[in-house]
Amino acid sequence: MSTAVTGADERPVHGAAGAAAYRPPRRAHLLMASTAVGLVTTLLYTVFSWRQWARFQVPSWDLGIFTQILRAYSEGRAPVVPIKGEGFMILGDHFHPLLVVLAPVYAAFPSGLTLLAAQAVLVGISAVVVTWCAVRHLGRLPGTTLGLAYGLSWGLQSAVASQFHEVALALPFLALSLAALVRRDHRAAALWALPMVLIKEDLGLTVAAIGVVIVIRGSRRLGAALAVGGVAAFVITTRVVLPALNPDGVWDYADDSIVSVLFTDPGAALNGLFTGVGHKAALVLLVFGVTGFLALRSPLALITLPTFAWRLTSDVPFHWSADWHYSAVLMPIVFLAVVDTFVTARGARRFAAPVGIGALILALVITVWFPLWKLTEPETYAPSHQDAAARQVLELIGDGAVVDTDITMMAYLAPRADVYWVGNEGNPVPDYVVVNRQSGIYGGNPPSDVVEYATSKFPGETFVEVLDSDGFLVAEHVPQAN
Repeated sequence: MSTAVTGADERPVHGAAGAAAYRPPRRAHLLMASTAVGLVTTLLYTVFSWRQWARFQVPSWDLGIFTQILRAYSEGRAPVVPIKGEGFMILGDHFHPLLVVLAPVYAAFPSGLTLLAAQAVLVGISAVVVTWCAVRHLGRLPGTTLGLAYGLSWGLQSAVASQFHEVALALPFLALSLAALVRRDHRAAALWALPMVLIKEDLGLTVAAIGVVIVIRGSRRLGAALAVGGVAAFVITTRVVLPALNPDGVWDYADDSIVSVLFTDPGAALNGLFTGVGHKAALVLLVFGVTGFLALRSPLALITLPTFAWRLTSDVPFHWSADWHYSAVLMPIVFLAVVDTFVTARGARRFAAPVGIGALILALVITVWFPLWKLTEPETYAPSHQDAAARQVLELIGDGAVVDTDITMMAYLAPRADVYWVGNEGNPVPDYVVVNRQSGIYGGNPPSDVVEYATSKFPGETFVEVLDSDGFLVAEHVPQAN
């Protein structure tokens, strides 16, 4: 008679027929393992985000946008985001009203860094859930190593490096829903999935996919209701809510997919599908490869399909890459699908420990090519070469000022100033125009004269240069005398 190799506290239990059954670890050991993994994950991403923030490393305007969103919520206002345009209602861009739950945290600590820390905590919470589920079903060693591999997974690293996005809020809900699927608690899986329709519009289809898995697992009515509800939420949000709130009356991202031309120009759609096919194939292989493709053995792998569908049919190359935040939601799916594989496959638990160790080793090796590796580099802990100049900008611009700027200083100024993107048309005349010649957003031809640049944006207005330091240029508006 063979028994599964578990741990000292995971002894086999023998039934009447003499067969060995798996006994889960004690609750204290579950708590210790999952908390430890969650704390390690949170700490790593907090340190990474802190150093990114301290060094004024800004990959996009998104953190500035989300800072304005949380500032509005914390002040009891509608989420109007001037960075996107004067009076722009951000819920007409992406639908994420559940972000309001972060408003009290932002109100207590009004800073873009607060959002980065909150994201690290949310990722850490999801790591707690994944580890708890893995340890509960597989034992301490395989469960802890799988949890750490999830916490270090490249999809989470890329998401954190791209700074705050709404999908961070989805990670705990998704992990809790999938963990419930693993233990066959379909009602809990459905309830944990539902809030995701308020986190981002495409997650309605992920909710629907969870419903499909629930149907496959035997709860047909509940699963069908969840699947229909998820699809309905997606359709209503993209066809009704987003266009109603969008200044142009449309869903801005509808044309990103080849589906938008599938019936009007099938040839173009087919050509688009095969554009970048190498990158698209590499993405799929990388997602499932981190678990040795064992995730494909579980029906939970089906839940990746909605995300793959919109990404692989997109004509935006960023969507096919391993960068940015788009792969974050795929990570809990594939790792919990592995747990499900070991739970459902007869006799598979005995291989869980080597698989867990292998997944952790692979995650560590892959990190050499992903953002967390920067934590091993000494310059990460040194001030940026633009540090002094950036701080001069912050000291120069007072609270309540109206600022036109590129991406570098957006999130730093957004908590206390009215910040606009320099590339928008129709911005109000600002008090300051801020340019970082090293931001990389000027196509290799950054402005050399900030006054000339400001007056080209606002003809007839008078500006004077008030700062020229290490690539930062600031022009101040001189109001016309009455």
